[in-house]
Amino acid sequence: MLQIPRQLRAYCGGRAFIELEGELVSALLADLAVQFPELGSRVLDASGALAPHLVMIQNGVVLRASEIAGVRVSAGDELRIFTAASGG
Repeated sequence: MLQIPRQLRAYCGGRAFIELEGELVSALLADLAVQFPELGSRVLDASGALAPHLVMIQNGVVLRASEIAGVRVSAGDELRIFTAASGG
């Protein structure tokens, strides 16, 4: 299950959580793009990877952008997408 940030919920029917299929984060992201194309266009880059302005958290642990696609997902895992914080 993936938690969607409030500012993106309009692109998935207002849902706070969506169910996705796959054993790897990359498969979940591909499923997200199929189920919710408008959301996918806002959270994925041209290659289908998580957009660089976003962060994914799995069970409370921030996933490294360079490793995110190959991260395994198990039943019951909690995944969240957040807008990356920036500043100076």
